[in-house]
Amino acid sequence: MTAVLRRGCVVLMVLTAAVVGGVDHLAPVPAGAAASSQTPSDTVTVDVRDNVFAPKRVEIVPGTTVRWVNHGRSRHNVVPNRGSDFGSNIPADGRYEFTFSEPGTYAYYCSLHGAPGVGQRGTVVVVDPAAAHEDRSTSNARRRGGTLRVPDDFPTIQQAVDAAKPGALVLVAPGVYHEAITVGPKQHDIVIRGEDRNETIVDGEFSEEPGHENGFKVFADGVAIENITARNFKTNGFFWTGVRGYRGSYLNAIRNGDYGIFAFDSVDGQFDHSYAAGSPDAGFYIGQCFPCNAVIIDVEAEWNGIGYSGTNSGGNLVIARSSFHDNRVGIVPNSGTGEALYPQHGTTIVGNEVYSNNNASTGAIEIAEIAIGNGILVAGGNENVVTRNLVYDHDIAGIGVIALPETIIDPDNPEAIDFDAKRNTVRSNVVRDSARFDLLLVSTLKTATDDGRNCFADNAFETSLPSDLEALVPCTGEPVAGFENDLVTFNELLGGVKPPGVDYRTASLPDLPQLENMPRAKTARPRPATTGATIVVRLATVKLPDATR
Repeated sequence: MTAVLRRGCVVLMVLTAAVVGGVDHLAPVPAGAAASSQTPSDTVTVDVRDNVFAPKRVEIVPGTTVRWVNHGRSRHNVVPNRGSDFGSNIPADGRYEFTFSEPGTYAYYCSLHGAPGVGQRGTVVVVDPAAAHEDRSTSNARRRGGTLRVPDDFPTIQQAVDAAKPGALVLVAPGVYHEAITVGPKQHDIVIRGEDRNETIVDGEFSEEPGHENGFKVFADGVAIENITARNFKTNGFFWTGVRGYRGSYLNAIRNGDYGIFAFDSVDGQFDHSYAAGSPDAGFYIGQCFPCNAVIIDVEAEWNGIGYSGTNSGGNLVIARSSFHDNRVGIVPNSGTGEALYPQHGTTIVGNEVYSNNNASTGAIEIAEIAIGNGILVAGGNENVVTRNLVYDHDIAGIGVIALPETIIDPDNPEAIDFDAKRNTVRSNVVRDSARFDLLLVSTLKTATDDGRNCFADNAFETSLPSDLEALVPCTGEPVAGFENDLVTFNELLGGVKPPGVDYRTASLPDLPQLENMPRAKTARPRPATTGATIVVRLATVKLPDATR
């Protein structure tokens, strides 16, 4: 994402103190950066070079002036992470000075070459000498990792995250925090946890300010986020990207403008005991990974455009024991050239309750508008297994396996591909109360001689397109010689005028239930996501769920 110069932001204030010039620092000094301490009226110089501030961190007392001198070939700027009255553009060979009078931690960055917590960034720590006798045991615990408490030790979650070392627990007390948190690569293998899932809330207030689009944006390996609500963000509630090892447990993602709980280009992960509502795209999403080595289990998605979407993801990816209901469409593994690693393949969907995904009162991206009224829809995906799911009350199809012709959907895309659906298995599901068809197949792969034939078997259902589907493409034995796709009916079902999405900011969502808290949230030892998924799904033991309605 592109950062721009912002002059209005909140200063990252740390009102607890550090030992000036000693070994006990409130936040760790990054490798290669010097920490300086001065007496009042001194001037400290920070060299500004292409892509770096040197030193990255300076420690001063009130009344000290910091002078930034641009030695680089390009224009730079100093932008506070959160609103303050310092900051300026600095032309090549130019300089900028500011005198800091109030104790606190002032994080900043160059918006031309970085973003809050990422890229060209720096920190000024203004220490109150009168508070220099901070309890040594607390400070030592912070250096080792330990528990960093918000707001007792740090007034903001971002400050605590920035100070966290591998193995640390950032423990956040109940309250509403109006901030957007970035976890940079150096903060790997940490745990961020709320004390109360329903009362520890990060609220984006639908801010349009650059850098505030996501509740939590994670660039670091092994980061677990637990027992927190993220709501009212322009883009995503919780977002991991480009990482190995991630976990989101006991999370609530409410009314976010793109996805609720989202992992992209990431592997070895888990989403569990979490809830997502009010996203125009998907409540839960895992995309662009193979093998993903990931689990989504014991989650609930309602009132989203899509309950779960997974573009070009699969390979040891399991969606189990979860509820997807009252979205526009329920579960949609899909292929697409908009992301790498296509086609989608290798997801197992087992033991889920999927019902009443006909909801026209949600926000919706275009594909959610088109696909409204379907329960589980494998769109141009391969080698997926859909088994022992209870699927009911859909306006179009309960379970569908369909080709995805990008050349028709996106004719202006020169790289568009017509994705067929291959080697998918739909078996032992209960599908009922579908207004048109319980089971649906549209594929060019129809007979035993076709490479990649799909199969349907042992499902409890009444209607299908084409008729008598399990006899046409059984999972064992010989199929019939061939069958004709009923493209007229199929186009009628997915084509035509569909209800448009509503503004996600004003959609009338159901009241948020008081959801289960993480056990022993205040005292449980932190468990970073260093080993990926911790819940092993024994597929043979996952049962068909009971109906909620």
